[in-house]
Amino acid sequence: MTVREAILRAVPVFAAHTGGGPDALRSELTTAGLPAALAAEVVEFLPIAVARAMLNGMGVRFADFYVRQSAQGQVIGQKRLDEEPVYSAGLAMADEIGRMGDYALTAVVNYSSEYQAISRALNGGSRAEDLTCAPPVMLANNDDRRAFDDTSGGAPRKPWWRLWG
Repeated sequence: MTVREAILRAVPVFAAHTGGGPDALRSELTTAGLPAALAAEVVEFLPIAVARAMLNGMGVRFADFYVRQSAQGQVIGQKRLDEEPVYSAGLAMADEIGRMGDYALTAVVNYSSEYQAISRALNGGSRAEDLTCAPPVMLANNDDRRAFDDTSGGAPRKPWWRLWG
């Protein structure tokens, strides 16, 4: 299954399951035939890509990378978003997803915490050009076996300011 095929199959699932969280959505995507790792990437990166495409040109500043961390808050690493195939394909397909209907588009972008925060800020009177988004943080779940530049060997990283053992 290509990333494009996965996205086309995923959008109706997003639209049908607007009330559930990311874990439920990921489960529904695997039920719809997406491999588990690809379903996880679609849940993480498609909403960010489509929301950013939708907000493009408004003046909001976005980080070009994301951070992966453990549930305990340990940063595993960071990576450029444009190196993620689902993110890149989502940007390229945003217009196509928009043509699937407002409900489908809204269902996808509402899974983006960036989109939610920007909407709240704009509704609160902020100007788009005054907004800067921190990099998205992705949680590495215990069952997440995707490789992600983890060079820590599982050991907590020593803070840069700590000079002793």
